Amino acid sequence: MAKTFLDSRISVYNGVTDTKGSISTIGAFLNDTRYIDEIKRLRTLTNKDERNAVKKRLPMACISGIFEPTRKAENLKQHSGLICVDLDRQDNLEVSNWDEVKHQLSYLRYVAYCGLSVGGNGYFAIMPILYPYYHKQQFEALKRDFQRYGLVIDKACGDVCRMRCVSYDPEPYINLNADPYRGYYKEPVAVYTPIDCGTDGELDKVAKCCDLIQNHGIDITGDYLTWFEVGCALASLGESGRAFYHVCSQQNPKYSKAETDRKFDNVKKTCSRIGIGTFFRVCKDYGITFKDA
Repeated sequence: MAKTFLDSRISVYNGVTDTKGSISTIGAFLNDTRYIDEIKRLRTLTNKDERNAVKKRLPMACISGIFEPTRKAENLKQHSGLICVDLDRQDNLEVSNWDEVKHQLSYLRYVAYCGLSVGGNGYFAIMPILYPYYHKQQFEALKRDFQRYGLVIDKACGDVCRMRCVSYDPEPYINLNADPYRGYYKEPVAVYTPIDCGTDGELDKVAKCCDLIQNHGIDITGDYLTWFEVGCALASLGESGRAFYHVCSQQNPKYSKAETDRKFDNVKKTCSRIGIGTFFRVCKDYGITFKDA
């Protein structure tokens, strides 16, 4: 018999204190009926601390794969090819037909499973993804797709080692033939617009160097220290240096717009001993001079 998503192997844990876990399958975890009475009791509790105490004792699983020796993203041994998202009621108060969300999600061809969360007020959905080792990028695309449907999913679900508490739904939605989700979010690349600053100013010299860096795809930020020094040097130009810092940073395959902005904000406040001369020195090390532009 052909395998389905229910046969996918995952790490399961005996409550939050279990850090090593064991290996099971999605099907065994979703169909575990041993805790139904405890889950039903949890759903009657009104005290948040009491509810959390019960949840911490229940089995949990990392839907997206097997983690060894401990549950950390860097310890992902095998991706299950699945992603799980939470839809919390408190994040979707504007959704008037909340009781129909599960039925609505059944129209999405990539939803393999949807059921009530352990608290009974939200839902969780499991989907196969086409690019398992681009988990974060697929999650970001999925998050935006759900937003277009008027639904907010918990952003914490982008964590590949996110844990899912065992739950119970007498009528879950199951699609054994769900299509893999193909969405992939690529962070927008900062667009650099050359600044006209005259022929003799420092900004003009920096702009010429950045033109060469961008046109030839030269990465002058190959290690963290150099990236830091380039940021400090460009921050000496004030806010005008931010666009140049993005040009330099985006030549590196690990470029992140948000991280680059954060680093620039940081060095602009804290770095005062490094001047623009350091930028020209680094450029020269890579054969880049403003005279060549």
